[in-house]
Amino acid sequence: MKSLSAILAIAILATCFAVNGAAREAAKPGLRMMREDPEAQMPGLVDPGLRGLYEEAAVDTYCLVWYDFETLNWQGWTRVDRTAQRGTFFHVDDFAGLGGGDFGGLVPLEGTKSMWCGTRPNPSNSYLCSWAKAPGYGNGWDQELGTYAFAFVGAITLSYKIHYDLEPDYDFVQVECGGYTDRFVAEEYTGRGDTTASIWFTRPLARMKIRFHFMSDGAWSDEDGLYNTDGGCIIDSIRIRDMAALDNYQDFEAAAVGATSAGIWHATHAVEYGKYSGLKNNLTDKDPCGDDLTSLVVFFVGSPHPSSSYPGLYDTPFCMGPGGLEAPCQDELVVSPLIDTRRYSTRRDGVQDGVIPPGELPSLAGFEYRFAVYSDLSLANLVFYRWHVRNVANGCPGQWLDNQYCCYMDYDWVYARENVSPFITSDTVQVALGAVDMCNVWYLVNGNCAQHTPAPWFDNVRLYRYGTLGPQWSYRDIDLFQDNFPGQEFQLESYVRADAANDINANDNPVIRPGDSAVVDCNSYLGGGEGTRSNTTSRPGAPRGKSARCRNGPARTGRISSSPASRRRTATCFSSTTSRAAVRSSARSRTTGCRCSKPLLIRRTTTWTSMT
Repeated sequence: MKSLSAILAIAILATCFAVNGAAREAAKPGLRMMREDPEAQMPGLVDPGLRGLYEEAAVDTYCLVWYDFETLNWQGWTRVDRTAQRGTFFHVDDFAGLGGGDFGGLVPLEGTKSMWCGTRPNPSNSYLCSWAKAPGYGNGWDQELGTYAFAFVGAITLSYKIHYDLEPDYDFVQVECGGYTDRFVAEEYTGRGDTTASIWFTRPLARMKIRFHFMSDGAWSDEDGLYNTDGGCIIDSIRIRDMAALDNYQDFEAAAVGATSAGIWHATHAVEYGKYSGLKNNLTDKDPCGDDLTSLVVFFVGSPHPSSSYPGLYDTPFCMGPGGLEAPCQDELVVSPLIDTRRYSTRRDGVQDGVIPPGELPSLAGFEYRFAVYSDLSLANLVFYRWHVRNVANGCPGQWLDNQYCCYMDYDWVYARENVSPFITSDTVQVALGAVDMCNVWYLVNGNCAQHTPAPWFDNVRLYRYGTLGPQWSYRDIDLFQDNFPGQEFQLESYVRADAANDINANDNPVIRPGDSAVVDCNSYLGGGEGTRSNTTSRPGAPRGKSARCRNGPARTGRISSSPASRRRTATCFSSTTSRAAVRSSARSRTTGCRCSKPLLIRRTTTWTSMT
């Protein structure tokens, strides 16, 4: 990335950038994969005479903060297990004051109270304050309403009433029955509906457990506002009968509003995966040109898997689900302290001891996030590194924002420079780095998860603020017209189809039909640029000022023809796509925003963002 940008450094500052979205961002944004190619692998593109030109002039560039974690000092950073549930959300509710919700579903199913898996608005709660829509349900929920084990005779009949309002095909409510270790799914719900159900089943067990299991994936919910609902599921009038005297009925009328248990029914949530991040030094890597023996952030501390390729170290842990392939899987972040974008570090460390002159602030609309990462991450292993940034307004942390890439690379150090200007809208921000195991989503689609390494490792995390002038233009290869061939063989002057790298067919259609439109983004971070339109279909997290989505036709994303490696050494990006049927079970697991649609498509891409 660094060497690519050097070529155009005089007029263009290059940065790998992507707006939130997957192969079909107009319908389903989500994660994609990107392989980083370091400078050492692109010697033909390196011009030592241009290296210095890539650095911004000191007069309009401020190093807001620089974290090097020396000596084994977290410098205020915290560790976050993203698989940890943020609360128990099955609770008794009378839905008073909610007005039935946006779709009329937030009402008791019978009587005056029902059991609801959802949450009301709560601006004072650090988790709920940034929700785009509430009441509703959030991303990555794994909630249960279940019974204690009970004895029974013969077959069991379970009847209940349920209202559900879920993102179709990605979020689910399952009715599960079984013993202590084995459970089977008796019924499943997705989308929106109301049902009065009666299920008859028999199991050769002495004691039985029954549960309603609510699961949402990592995006498209009321939390991020991408899918508005009347809040998960509502359950009432539950009756359990056996062939003898068992007859247990629960309508929740006697329970208090907010109660998480009633009779034999109690609410719980999934157990988190665990934290494996830490600081290590004197680590020897495989990169023959760049050892970093200083303090590094790693994600294998406490892992039970000794590394065969890095003697003395441990590999990042595998998924804990069946076969080590299913959720829960590692999804962990390290999060910076609060960063004041109006201050900077005169010593280029973790202390913001300088104040940016107020008169300069209006012109400093650019932000760049830099870090060093060692990334011995083979695609087949399905372990990736990620970065994020979020705004903190009035003490409320916003949603994590990023380019929706999962990054991987064979062993080497990468010095990443990410343009985060479109995401920063507040005077206070935080940045984060993480490791995520996507085996529960992409197993046998993109890899087999057979091996791990101790990577990724991070060091020298920095956030810069710099001056901008005029509208800033950016695009991605996936949004432009793709390579094509003459309509008449060997006739180079014959017509060529104008096929965009976009599939305009529906997600569940296996046939790829290229679109005919190209899309670019233009942002006037300072506002007032000639011809700009205020927040017209702009990206979430658009910065101060105005933004416009300039397009020749509707924006659609999808397939792009790949270029041979010999033609371009850039990042290799993958759409996180496969058929819905193939990922039905995986989509139920907690993910980080992954969206699945069509078979995997490989492309090579680099996006250039003008900074002049």
